[in-house]
Amino acid sequence: MILTICALLAMGFLASLGSYFLKKSTAGRLSIRALLFAPWLYLGVALYVLSALLNLYLLHVLPYSIVVPLGSLTYIWTLLLSRRLLKEPITRQKVTSVGLILLGVALVTIF
Repeated sequence: MILTICALLAMGFLASLGSYFLKKSTAGRLSIRALLFAPWLYLGVALYVLSALLNLYLLHVLPYSIVVPLGSLTYIWTLLLSRRLLKEPITRQKVTSVGLILLGVALVTIF
């Protein structure tokens, strides 16, 4: 059970971190050539792949109707990482939106 919870948390975190590095790979000049030589692109893709592998594990051990809604925990990680790494503000609207998503996840997974 502890492994499953850790996998759920890690799945969302790795997906959010992967998105951050994909965004970072587009900094500066945006071209196919520049992207192909951007190390952040490969790190972002690798993190996405790890997240997908955790998702496969979770789909094996938990019902589909639980794993997919819990994937929206990624929004929390994204909110926190955007604040920490990109210095983006956490507004009341963002917190309310994430709260509503969590409420929806709770309703789907508990009932």
